[in-house]
Amino acid sequence: MKKKLFKITFLNDKKEILTIHASKVNTSSFLGLIEVSDIVFLDTSEILFTPNDDKIRSEFKDVERTFIPINYIVRIDEIILEKETPIIRLYKNDS
Repeated sequence: MKKKLFKITFLNDKKEILTIHASKVNTSSFLGLIEVSDIVFLDTSEILFTPNDDKIRSEFKDVERTFIPINYIVRIDEIILEKETPIIRLYKNDS
């Protein structure tokens, strides 16, 4: 199964580089911000968690969409997952 995701690398408020994955990335109606929605976490290993993965999970828990300032974004890549990688949503979808 092929799944299209965006890989967003950005600086947080502590100037640390973080990377998140999302299904949707759009320009925002708020000037100077990028809207990132449908945030997902790629569960690459059930045994090994890096501190950065844990930080991202805790910071974006229950976040449906977020707005990132354009000047904090390092890069945005569109990736296609071709293998069966479990995708875990970080928020509850009540629809």
